[in-house]
Order: sequence, then structure tokens, then C-alpha cells
Amino acid sequence: MHVVFVTPAYPPFPGGGERYVRALAFNLAQRGHQVTAVTSTAQLEKDFWQGREPHSWQLEQDGPITVIRCPLAAMPGGRAGLLLWRKLMIVLSALPGDQTAVLQKMARYIPPIQQLDAALAALPDDVQIVHGFNLSWENALMSGWFLARRRHIPFVLTPFAHFGTDSRDRLARNATMDHQRRLLASADAVLALTSVEIDGLREWQIQPRRTAVIGGGLDPLPEMREPTAVLEHYGLQTGPFALFIGRVSRDKGALDAVRATLALNGAETDLTLVLVGQSSAEFERDYASLTAAEQKRIRPLGILDEQEKHALLATCTMLLLPSHTDSFGIVFLEAWAHGRPVIGARAGGIPGVVDDGENGLLVPYGDVEALAAAMRRLLTEPELGQTMGQRGRQKVQEVFNWDHVGARVLQIYEQVLAPPQP
Repeated sequence: MHVVFVTPAYPPFPGGGERYVRALAFNLAQRGHQVTAVTSTAQLEKDFWQGREPHSWQLEQDGPITVIRCPLAAMPGGRAGLLLWRKLMIVLSALPGDQTAVLQKMARYIPPIQQLDAALAALPDDVQIVHGFNLSWENALMSGWFLARRRHIPFVLTPFAHFGTDSRDRLARNATMDHQRRLLASADAVLALTSVEIDGLREWQIQPRRTAVIGGGLDPLPEMREPTAVLEHYGLQTGPFALFIGRVSRDKGALDAVRATLALNGAETDLTLVLVGQSSAEFERDYASLTAAEQKRIRPLGILDEQEKHALLATCTMLLLPSHTDSFGIVFLEAWAHGRPVIGARAGGIPGVVDDGENGLLVPYGDVEALAAAMRRLLTEPELGQTMGQRGRQKVQEVFNWDHVGARVLQIYEQVLAPPQP
């Protein structure tokens, strides 16, 4: 079959959701299906508000995947303007009545992808399914939904939904506005990464026509660089270190990881924190306020290539992702593939991936004291960390692989394509 993926960004954009889309596309292509990914030109998150040329959509080939990239306009007011626009949408959705029509127009700036509808309209007539991704940047998702309705073909949605920690959480409000609820309820199928997402939909009284837990998979490990050389290059060859991978921001738990690491060192526990990923203004401000001695313990390395990243994963003492914005967390699988223990937040989709006390530890989001205690436990009980890492590796082998994911997705495709039963 010919499937169209519609996603706000696609690799080399360095996000877990984007890597998920690409890995699923490749798995379907390996099974003989044709996949076209329609996306933006974004290379980094800042492109969503700063804009990125060229001025017309372009066609490229990513192995067996045809990729159509549409340009991004600059958001008036930059990042601050985008955040204000989003806040206005949330406030409007909270008003009495159904605000879907107005919100759909406002969502065209989340992000401001240009020529998206024209690129979709130019797709051949043999497209059988439209599969949209990422409910938090819904412009592309919404355009895919309109295309499916115009062509009378099924629309499947993978929301990567973040429902936060309770109903008052801004993350939940960011994913449950009137127009988003309409998308979820009218999709032919909603494919969740974990059962936590399905529970979140129920709590918000959103009832899609069909739901399924699809999960995620682990890409084949790259040919790894010599770990010793990588450690020496970054000055990490002595002492234990915790590894954080993701956007280095408050929502991802990076700032909590910094505070927990400094608290441990203040209690004379030898530990360095290595942060890999895009930086943020909030982290830069906090890092600049640290003393020289504290900065030696906090090592932001930026975006690394896969070989260096996996060399660090193979040698770290633990992986940290105390985030409340992750619907899955593929980095957990990567750490487990190397037999490393993990610590996550009891928020978002993470509890649907990490089994607390079995293959990792979970702490309340934002609880620096609990995070430091979990880190100290893995430092002082190395046998426990080794056992958790091995259990995680076993879970990756048995549960989290792309063949399983691809088979489940195709099963759903076949169900939505089947003629309705009398």
C-alpha cells in the first residue's frame, strides 16, 4: 500500500518523535510498502519560530522513503510570539462552546509550515492511508486530516500525547483543546505509544473510534567508536558519570538533574553529569551562575553523533530522563541495549515504559531530593544497577523492536481499510 506520513519535522531533526517516524517508515518500506513523508524543513526546534528556507517545497529521497519538505515562515515575535499565540489558543478553548473552527485557523502557526496543503494535494491518487504524528505541533497533522477527508481515505493518528501529571498541568491543556479533541475523536484509529496515553484520553473523556497501544522500537546500534577514546576526548575517563540525553530544558528534567548532581557532590558523592542534546536559554542562564568547581561537574556537550552518543551510553553509570514531556522515551531503550540502569519521572508516558524497581527507578517529576536519592542508590548499589540494566536489555529484546511495532501498525491499517461490517 501507499502510506503518507505527515509530521512537523523529520530527521536530521534531533528528536525522539522524529526518529520514531523515520524508523517506522523504514520498517514499513522493508515490508514492501511505499511511504511518503510530508514534513517541514526544520533542522532544530528554533526553526519552528525563526523560519527556514527555501521558499518552495522540495523533494528528496531518504533511502526507500520519499520526503517532501515544506518551508517554514518566521513566527511574528519569535519564540515569545509563538508561546503567546499558544496561550491564547488554550484560553480560547476554555471558553464555553466549541471553538474548533477558530482554533483550526490559529493552529496554522503551530508551526507555520508553508505550502503544506499544496504539497499534499499534489500527491498521487494511489495514496491509501494518511498517518499523522504529533498533536502538540498540529498544523501538519491537521492538514493530513483534511487530505484524508477530501479523498475519503482512512486517517490514522499517533499523537505523542503529553498529559502531564494532573488535569491542571499545562501539558494536558496543550493537547486537549477543542480542535485537538476533534482530531482524536474523528480519526479512524489513534495509535498510542503506551497504555498511559490511552488512560489519559479516557480521563479527558475523549473517545476515538479505535485505539491501540503500538509501543516503540530500538534502531540497530551504530558501529560504536572506541569508548576510551571518546571518554578521553571529553575528559570523562575518571570517576562515574550520569548521562542525560534530550533537550536540555526544565520540562525534560535537565535542570533537576543538575541540581540533584550538585547536591550529591555537596554531600561528598563523586559524580559528573553529562548532558547531550539541544541546549535551552533557561539552562544557559543556570549554567552561567554556577561556580567553576560546579561547572566541572556539569558537562553540557551539545548534539553528538550516534557513535559518540552510544559510546557514552555504554560507559555511563546511569541514564537520567526525569521529564514530564515524554510520551515514550526511546533513550531508555538505548540505555538498556547497553545494559545501563535508568531513572525517569513518574509522568507522561514514562511509567508505561520503565518498570519501577525492575529495570529502572521512577521519581516524581520536579522532586530533586527524590531524584538525588535514586541516583545515590544506583551509585552505592552497583549490583542493583547491573541487574536493572540486564532486565531492561531483556525487555528491549522481547518487547521493543520495530518488527513488532510494524506488524501492529499494519494490522491497524488493514482494519481501517476493511469495508464496514453490516
